[in-house]
Amino acid sequence: MPVFAYQALTRTGTERAGQLHADNLNAAAQALRTEGLRVLKINEKKRRGFLGQDTFADWYATQRSVSNDSLIFFYRQMAFMLRAGLAVAECLELASNQITSPRLNLAIRKMHRDIQAGKSLSVALKKHNDVFSDIAINLVVAGENTGELDVIMERLAIHLEKKSQLRKQMINAMIYPVVVVIAAIGVATFMVVAIIPKFATFLERQNRPLPASTQSLIDGAAYLRENGLFIIGTAIVTTILLFIIYKTYKGRRLIDRILLSFPVFGPMIVYGSMAQMNWAMSILLRSGVTIFEGLKITSDLIANKIYADTMRSASDRVFAGRDLASSIEHRKMPPLVTQMIAIGERTGSLDQILQELGVYYQSLLEIAIKRLSAMIEPAMILLIGGMVGFVYYAFFQALFALAGGGR
Repeated sequence: MPVFAYQALTRTGTERAGQLHADNLNAAAQALRTEGLRVLKINEKKRRGFLGQDTFADWYATQRSVSNDSLIFFYRQMAFMLRAGLAVAECLELASNQITSPRLNLAIRKMHRDIQAGKSLSVALKKHNDVFSDIAINLVVAGENTGELDVIMERLAIHLEKKSQLRKQMINAMIYPVVVVIAAIGVATFMVVAIIPKFATFLERQNRPLPASTQSLIDGAAYLRENGLFIIGTAIVTTILLFIIYKTYKGRRLIDRILLSFPVFGPMIVYGSMAQMNWAMSILLRSGVTIFEGLKITSDLIANKIYADTMRSASDRVFAGRDLASSIEHRKMPPLVTQMIAIGERTGSLDQILQELGVYYQSLLEIAIKRLSAMIEPAMILLIGGMVGFVYYAFFQALFALAGGGR
């Protein structure tokens, strides 16, 4: 139970100071008034713990991250319990007994204490902005104003599910190519280090001129063996430099613009960004958030800096009085998005239009991922097969030359 330090005046006007245990701040103040004291100052006494937390376990929890799955489960729980008529404090108390994520569990317990002290849920959430995103905090503010917190919690769960689904689709699309490329590099390394040197030693002992294909294979393998460490070091340094550049504002904008121009991956980034942007804006507008605030919140959700900056600039234009469709116009913004948003603004169904756009672009992303997988599989087979085939071709040409059947 928390400990509260207080200063108060007795009925005779004597100042009195002390400490007492109570469930929350209001309960502590009420207990003092019951004793006939006039409270001058009261606050919760900070417990001596570990690096600012009550216990080592709590401190360790702050070093952990919270998965999307844990947040989705929490929002679903809150929506269900609020619909059942439970108070927010009761919902948080029950949720703290079921959430297994240490970081999220700690945040919920602290939020429960804040709610008991008379604070609103949105204020309690803001203290944990490393756990709950801006969109969650703003939607809860809107839910408190409209009395639809259960609906807001359900929408947050759906939003995170959509976001997680998009992320998993992008990751799954890259797993197979990465595995195949690693396998190709492994095969090439094995041939350069183990196979081709033995092959070259055998042929050099014959003191016969070699075919051009065989000689180029031996020379290429020798070059890679001699300069392999330099090539690997250069690749590592280049990767680190790109990472450092990407961390800067201008560097990230440049790289994100280049990525949007890639033949296959560029459209996938566009589809993913549009799906996330339209879906998030739809949820925000349906929950009562203004277009101006919605654009600012959405700009922090989109990973691609070109689209994030476009949304941020659009919020300023909307604030100046322009409509949404013209505010988000950009040469990288698909015309379909601006046209459909203009229709939504004219018909008063903007939130519905945005939701349909989000669904449409998510379906385009799924199709693009399937096409990418279908393209990469034969390309990788041709790459690895070509490497192995060239080695066999050079080997047999050398054998034919040694046997007198070559040129």
